[in-house]
Amino acid sequence: MQSDNRIRVGVSRLFACLRGRKDIGGRIACCAVLLGLCALSVIALNSADALAHESNTTWDADYWDNMTLTGNAVISREDETLDFDWGDGSPGTGISGDRFSARWERHLNISADEAGNYIFTVEVDDGVRLWVDDVLQIDSWIEQAKASYEARLHLSEGQHLIRVEYLELAGAASISVSWEREPDLPTTYWRGEYYNNSSLTGTAHTTRDDARLNFDWGYESPLTGINQDGFSVRWSRSLQLPAGDYRFTVTVDDGVRLIVGGRTLIDFWQIQTATTYSQITYLDGSAVTVRMEYFEETGQAQARLTWSRLETSPTSTPDPASTPGSTTIPPASPTPPATYTPAPTATPATSAIPTSTPTITPTPTSTPVIVWQALYWNNRTLTGTPALARQESSVDYNWGSGSPAPQTINADSFSARWTAQISLEAGTYRFDVVSDDGVRLFIDGVKQIDGWSDHPATTYQYTLQHDGGSLSLILEYYEHEEAAQVKLSWAAVSAVATPEASPSPAPTPITVMVDDQDSGFQRGGLATTWQEETVGHSDHLFWTNNNDKTRTGYNWGRWSPDLEAASYEVFVYIPSNHATTGNARYWISHSGGFTLREVDQSQHSDQWVSLGTYTFSGTDEDYISLSDVTYETYLSTKVAWDAMKWEKQ
Repeated sequence: MQSDNRIRVGVSRLFACLRGRKDIGGRIACCAVLLGLCALSVIALNSADALAHESNTTWDADYWDNMTLTGNAVISREDETLDFDWGDGSPGTGISGDRFSARWERHLNISADEAGNYIFTVEVDDGVRLWVDDVLQIDSWIEQAKASYEARLHLSEGQHLIRVEYLELAGAASISVSWEREPDLPTTYWRGEYYNNSSLTGTAHTTRDDARLNFDWGYESPLTGINQDGFSVRWSRSLQLPAGDYRFTVTVDDGVRLIVGGRTLIDFWQIQTATTYSQITYLDGSAVTVRMEYFEETGQAQARLTWSRLETSPTSTPDPASTPGSTTIPPASPTPPATYTPAPTATPATSAIPTSTPTITPTPTSTPVIVWQALYWNNRTLTGTPALARQESSVDYNWGSGSPAPQTINADSFSARWTAQISLEAGTYRFDVVSDDGVRLFIDGVKQIDGWSDHPATTYQYTLQHDGGSLSLILEYYEHEEAAQVKLSWAAVSAVATPEASPSPAPTPITVMVDDQDSGFQRGGLATTWQEETVGHSDHLFWTNNNDKTRTGYNWGRWSPDLEAASYEVFVYIPSNHATTGNARYWISHSGGFTLREVDQSQHSDQWVSLGTYTFSGTDEDYISLSDVTYETYLSTKVAWDAMKWEKQ
């Protein structure tokens, strides 16, 4: 500021000189010097601002006496650190001890030597959101006892904006935010971090080097000092492989997440018996960080990871955009048997919940050779001039985190349109579309499937009664970020009529019921977010607010019946209260594998709703599970757990 004052004094004197000069030459000279000093003052002020900005190590803090961060802040100040434990007290004058919110911002300058992978740690009571460079990394905007969260990300050289938002509802109030650079990852083995909880929270109890991920602990502990149940592990390493498509395969009991090069390839953070998942992704030959996160809740425990390079198809003119891939699911059992397709992420959307009459049985039919006119855009809106136009023989792609056409089409934020004419005989046909992210299907100019939104791999179905002849098909697709996948197929279906009931009285069906208060019902997650009410079936239900994605500590419930091996129709009881989600996702584990059924709970009131008919094995592999992960806006709906029943067919 001393240099600023000197500049101001000099400018003042030059104005006085200018007023005192009579000759034109003298005035011009004074003006030239005056302009030069003005320029110097601007440079000095900007330099001072830049220096202050770069060296900013304090937090710009705003506090509100409400829980919504709205209106004028009651307190605006600089906080030296973000590490507070107010207990039942207040952060400052004018702020209540409960029901307040706060926001902190600061810049973090990373030098070339400091660039690398960082771990951000937040300990909080109650809610918190953490952004780094305007990307949301931690989102736990809920009432909770003191909890710990981590975000792992890469910080490049330069300045990074850190923003933290905080919510206090009632009781104790505290928040602490810190970060540290992660040590360089090993390249020939795995760094394993073992936690004595199932949520990877807090400080790892043990960190060790694991040569490979091929563990079958059974009912035992993974190592001395770690629980045999209720533990979690994060394995990390750097992996460099020749460029190509690779299939990554995991087998786990219970939950797993696999992240390759910052992309989540596999995410099944749920209680389950030994299950295998696989996904394909393209690696460009550079080193990538691979992380596998795992948790064990109870019972047997195992965790395995392998990968293999896919061989190039021997066809004479391979489609450069095609990256085949699938997710395979064996029936849940300790010894993985045959695999099943499609992926467990597939979700029926436009079709109704199946009923017992009539049963629609797909009849696979050979698809004639079709020429698709394909257009690709480097945006998500199908607008402007296409970046690529070509002909394709099918629409069946799983690009993972790759591009449909490297160096031409983006790996993220692109769109495509496929157009073709097909000819079908008269009959009933079912069209199946699998997509991640948005998709629309037009048949003869009429939109029959509309999934134009961001979502994980999801299956949509449409059934068409066709009189025979040609059909015009248009499939539109967009990819936002992370994994990319789209597939269109169709098959003839035939209706199988259910035999008419016998005139004699039908025998009373065998019904097995599991209510939410029975021993056959289990639940888990964050105990503080579970709610229960004396309404619903048998005057009791559990409910929670929804999650928009799989988060640490999400809530789940499982109904496990005692069945004899047979075919059963399954019904779920939807109560009239605390059931507002439009996307309750029920997983049915039966002898044929897993089936996902989505139910709009908001459309039912104290009703039994059929989830379909399945063959069950009569073992502990028979169950139905439901989590609070609905992919709707965070905490916008309620998910209810009540009764489930199986009626023997």
